Amino acid sequence: MNTLNWIRSDVYEEMEQAVKGKLRMIPGLWIDGKTYWMENGYKKLFPEEKISVYVKTNNVHSKIAFFKCFITNHDDRPRKVKLLIQHKHECSSREHFSFISPAENVIFHMADSKVFLVNGQLNGKKMTECSIQPYWNLYSDQIWNCRNKGILKYYPMAKGNAISIFALTIDFGGKETAEAETWIINGESKSELLQYNQLLLKKRTSISI
Repeated sequence: MNTLNWIRSDVYEEMEQAVKGKLRMIPGLWIDGKTYWMENGYKKLFPEEKISVYVKTNNVHSKIAFFKCFITNHDDRPRKVKLLIQHKHECSSREHFSFISPAENVIFHMADSKVFLVNGQLNGKKMTECSIQPYWNLYSDQIWNCRNKGILKYYPMAKGNAISIFALTIDFGGKETAEAETWIINGESKSELLQYNQLLLKKRTSISI
């Protein structure tokens, strides 16, 4: 309970959400059929669930927004939780285009003359569950194929005001903290983004927190 009391305190300040270009990252959780989004800040305790999330930003490159996510189970019992990573454009446009690339196992967002790549991993396990959906699906609970099991609807692409979501599954054995990483890379070409993505996948353990 000491950890819970520390999180409830006002010792720390809320972190500013880091945005590269025009794409915003919003973390969230799926817990036992319920969805929680962290719209305001990157530190949050969910007291009814006894779960806390802390996201730290790292400056690794001018074209990269890199995030370390720490998800802590404060309960003794084993449980299954999903870390949700949402990306959306700050300003909507009919010309925006977002899609999943199965070959590279990444998500692309295209806006104006910029291309964004988003990706992530948990304990070395790559992103496998993802979806591109209209923005209005988010708060009408239409993002799920099965909400109780935490299975996202699969849509590979969308044009206009859309969001991307990917989920990383965490199997807690009891009181412990899981660490995940996610990043946004912005650039002018697909080849440039994939090059940076490969470097992050290879060197993720060397990036300090």
